[in-house]
Amino acid sequence: MEISVKHSPGKSLIVVEKNKLIGTENGELQSLVQESIEKGSKNIVVDLSKVEYIASWGIGILVYAYTTCNNKGIQFSLEGVNENVMNILDQLKLDKLFIIN
Repeated sequence: MEISVKHSPGKSLIVVEKNKLIGTENGELQSLVQESIEKGSKNIVVDLSKVEYIASWGIGILVYAYTTCNNKGIQFSLEGVNENVMNILDQLKLDKLFIIN
């Protein structure tokens, strides 16, 4: 599995276990976000520490996940964002949208 989730009370940690987020992960990530919401998570964190490259589709996946959470009053954040990915998020001004730890 390229993406996994760890649930704890009120929080879910979704870990991307690959070095590229290119868009093929859409179904898997969205399923884990929905599962986390259904389990009562009020805080969903996506760990990108292994991701070295993100394509436009990958960014779209994260924006969609953020919007899904935001519409339900759930906090959505990113962690472990490396310099390459952060530069892309910065260029797109998404570093202002996402909470990045």
